[in-house]
Amino acid sequence: MGLGGTPRRGAKGNRKSIYSPAAHIFLVFCLSATLRELAFTEIREIVPDTLNVFSPDDTASRVLGVLKEGGLYEAAVAMEDSVGIITVRDMLDVDQPSQTKIEGIWRGTGSVSPDGAVLDAAEALVRNNIRATPITERGRVVGMVSQVDIVNAMCRVPELSGYAAKELIRSPVWSLDIDERVSHARRLMLERGISHIPIVEHGKLVGVVTAKDIVHTFITPASKTTTGERVGRRTSRFPGRVMGIMDPHPLSVRQDASVLEVACSMRDQGKGVCFMVGERGEIRGVLTPRELMAPLLSLRAVKELPVYIMGLSDEDFFERGVAEEKVRRVARRGMRFRPDITEVSVNIKTSQTRGNRTRYELTGRALTPDGQINAKAGGWDLLRAFDELCDTLDKAIRRTKPEPPGRTRRRRSRR
Repeated sequence: MGLGGTPRRGAKGNRKSIYSPAAHIFLVFCLSATLRELAFTEIREIVPDTLNVFSPDDTASRVLGVLKEGGLYEAAVAMEDSVGIITVRDMLDVDQPSQTKIEGIWRGTGSVSPDGAVLDAAEALVRNNIRATPITERGRVVGMVSQVDIVNAMCRVPELSGYAAKELIRSPVWSLDIDERVSHARRLMLERGISHIPIVEHGKLVGVVTAKDIVHTFITPASKTTTGERVGRRTSRFPGRVMGIMDPHPLSVRQDASVLEVACSMRDQGKGVCFMVGERGEIRGVLTPRELMAPLLSLRAVKELPVYIMGLSDEDFFERGVAEEKVRRVARRGMRFRPDITEVSVNIKTSQTRGNRTRYELTGRALTPDGQINAKAGGWDLLRAFDELCDTLDKAIRRTKPEPPGRTRRRRSRR
């Protein structure tokens, strides 16, 4: 999605997004009782409040300084006709960060809409093999959604306690001995496109080295020149052994762990990776947010919601495929509020004719296990009446959204 111009940034390259963190916590808690409900929750409801947006003309040192201060892994990059991201791992091959612009480092990723479904965001991240993607609205970057954000939201889904984490692990896992050199770890990350390497001693997991560890150790923000601008310096080589910079407390779980346990542990401990280990501490597999999103992504494999349109004759001037797509869009939006919808149908009837003109009466129904949601529209212009019906049905579905458990709608007091 193109931009109308590079977004303005605050003093440190960041600015407030349009979302309220308090609202996010409440909405995610209410809407994510089931995995299906989370899948059709709007993206805006799970993203963090702060946002960092950079220009391709910014230096790697400046970006690094902001990411390090915020404990972040990625940030958005925007120019007039494209948007994308830059990550800490992208900095691994930078020689002179204070003199290197990120124009040759960042990657265009496209974007998602804030009112898109969480499932759509998860699919976009996996399809494009990226950790995060910008959220754009009216040509402006208004947020970022990442695999981590989605997995954090999954912690609100109790049913994930019934999913075995061992079914999702990636194996075999590249590891390094505790005496291996840092330069080797960096080279392995660049060659394999990975950000985490487990460290072992006598075959047992004892630590983990990340791209963050290497970049923030050997590319250091040394001083401030202006507010938000940092000058970086990099040693000519990457001396030392991995044991000197590794995290000696890697997150690990046993083979009976659930997806919910892993997701919540990663969130609570601020870890970007989890290792599944055996009885002797040997590594059996690795779990990153990408693997943990698999149960969510599996929902798309379910057969698409049935849509039926009756009474549309061959003589009518707009194609059945166009009509069905309009109804499917209503169904997809509606399932964010009523995931229990099982079928949507539209019945078109003619009520009267005047010369060459025909008046149409349309009825739409969305079926649920406990009843149906109805909408009606009519008119002499079939296309306009069909659009009116879709809009009316969409609003009717939204009005039937169930109240969150333990919460009743407040009535306005009369005076």
